[in-house]
Amino acid sequence: MANLYNLKRFDLNLLIIFECIYQNLSISKAAQTLFITPSAVSQSLQRLRVQLDDPLFVRSGKGISPTTVAANLHLHLEENLNSIEKTINIMGKTDLKKRFVVYGPQFHALPKLTNFMNILLDEPNLEVVYHDTAADTDEIEEIMNYRKADVVFTMEQCHNRALVSVPFCECPVVLVCRKDHPRLGDTATLEELEKERFTLFQTREHQVKEFQKAYNTARLTERDFAFTSSSLMTIFNVIHQSDLAGLVPKLIYDLLKDTLGLKEISSPLPLPTFTLYMVYSRASMSSPFFSDIIRKVKHNNFIHEMDEI
Repeated sequence: MANLYNLKRFDLNLLIIFECIYQNLSISKAAQTLFITPSAVSQSLQRLRVQLDDPLFVRSGKGISPTTVAANLHLHLEENLNSIEKTINIMGKTDLKKRFVVYGPQFHALPKLTNFMNILLDEPNLEVVYHDTAADTDEIEEIMNYRKADVVFTMEQCHNRALVSVPFCECPVVLVCRKDHPRLGDTATLEELEKERFTLFQTREHQVKEFQKAYNTARLTERDFAFTSSSLMTIFNVIHQSDLAGLVPKLIYDLLKDTLGLKEISSPLPLPTFTLYMVYSRASMSSPFFSDIIRKVKHNNFIHEMDEI
């Protein structure tokens, strides 16, 4: 039986990177194959050299050649990695229980996001887990690099070679209050809004925070925030039960306005439309199951042409 503690102390990813270098005899080609940077490959190789106390690869003409230690390591790895790959392929069978992890903002009531979830829920033996990014301290790239999620929905574009980032849907913002608000009608002037108290949605999304800052300084310097929450549903409920006004996603407002008795106020200031991006790892496309999910998403026109950013 393997000593799992010793294996935990050893970064097994180094062996995969080593094998890729061995097969290609090139740092740059290994990087292209694994969708990581040549610098990351070189750093991993250096770590493995230190652990094994051997250079592993030496310069030979315009390329590199393996040392005897590297050649012996490859002989053992080739068979073992093939066995691991077979095990992974077995896990890809549709009759086995799977888990699909999604991270995203509290926009899960958006129609397109709901339809995406329905695609997942149509898969047999699949459990879908949705994590609110507002409750997570990790950055998007950290979440994906550590494979904590299969897909992340975010309002921030990701510029990373190892990740695919595509526009998923548009999220316009509206100004709302309850229908029987004692002072606000369907329209409001800046002077009228300056006399009102507001809710504030607390979020980590940079786009939203920048807009909130800009909206606050556009003659609404005295805007009074009476209630702050990181929960959109709480924001909606507070507006429903009070005389507060708030800025909320229009698509969710459209779903809740009749139930909660809300109305939209024509804003005297322009309101933005945010773009929600879908982010996933390029390496995930090697999984038949995952690639089939993406194919179904494309087929339902959730992502137009799947243009990569």
